[in-house]
Amino acid sequence: MSTYCIGDIHGCSATLSNLLESKIKLNIGDKIIFLGDYIDRGPDSKGVLEIIMDLYAKNYDVTCLLGNHEELFMESEHDDDMFVHWFKNCGGFETLKSFNAKSYQELSEVHQYFFKTLLHYKIIDKRQIFVHAGLNFKNENIFEDKYSMLWTRDTIVDHDKIGERILIHGHTPQTITATISQLERIKEDKIINLDTGCVFRGYEGMGYLTAFNIEKEILCVQECVDRIDVS
Repeated sequence: MSTYCIGDIHGCSATLSNLLESKIKLNIGDKIIFLGDYIDRGPDSKGVLEIIMDLYAKNYDVTCLLGNHEELFMESEHDDDMFVHWFKNCGGFETLKSFNAKSYQELSEVHQYFFKTLLHYKIIDKRQIFVHAGLNFKNENIFEDKYSMLWTRDTIVDHDKIGERILIHGHTPQTITATISQLERIKEDKIINLDTGCVFRGYEGMGYLTAFNIEKEILCVQECVDRIDVS
């Protein structure tokens, strides 16, 4: 049995499919943890959800975390200014197009349920902490600040508070080289960022969807194969 953690997908369904089928080659006993940001910018947010829900249907052990883009999508339903910002600047247009919808409320009940049941964080065997963006180590209780879990950047790990656990997150795009460097220092630094900018294929060192095999401490990397039009 292996545990795989997968970074930000952002509507790149073909890339996710290739990662799962060609790079990871899942077995039924494997665990999969998704770090959030399934939607926006890429061409097929609906397809990403369908792939993940199919894993559920096939009885894979799947955990899905909430990303800031999912929160924006849901919250924009109640805030016109937020909706305009999300739609124009955060890839909302592509998301609604993929669902053939004009708003979150037009999604099917199954898709709405997927969004509503996403988790803020996950801990496995008291050894790994999984979260979308990071943690607020200024707080005595590092699991109290839900905003930081979705939005913070440049997390500096407090080793006294994290102990022997490793923080695994996404949210802030970085080059695949930077993620590989973090992996080499993971025992010392206790942190790794798996967002290798899948949707930012035109940027040097980015354009990859990355999974981390927890037990083997290796990366499975799939170059983006989706058609991306990001301006």
